[in-house]
Amino acid sequence: MIVHVTPELEKKLNDLATKTGLAPEKLLEDALAGYGVSKVATLDWSQCPAVESVPGKVSGAWVFKNTRMPVSVVFENLEAGATIDQIVEWFDVTAEHVKEVLEFAARSLEAPLPRR
Repeated sequence: MIVHVTPELEKKLNDLATKTGLAPEKLLEDALAGYGVSKVATLDWSQCPAVESVPGKVSGAWVFKNTRMPVSVVFENLEAGATIDQIVEWFDVTAEHVKEVLEFAARSLEAPLPRR
């Protein structure tokens, strides 16, 4: 899989890799693996300004603001090998919003996850 990230996100991934002893690629794989039950699914998306959850809109799923596109679509498509450019082309979302969600996920994975 090829994932294109900003230099800032790459630095954050490398810093996290240094802290954890895991390769940056492994951190991304772990974040994307099994989206429905992964760490990404447990993130507090209410803290991400690019997304919203509106009762009655896509069953309350986290979607990109002012769209009906679920955030999960980004992770599912990246996991399947799509690039950010392809996701932007296929869905009603901007590259900036996709990158913002990816950066939010990377930042959030640096912090301890909430206990269930």
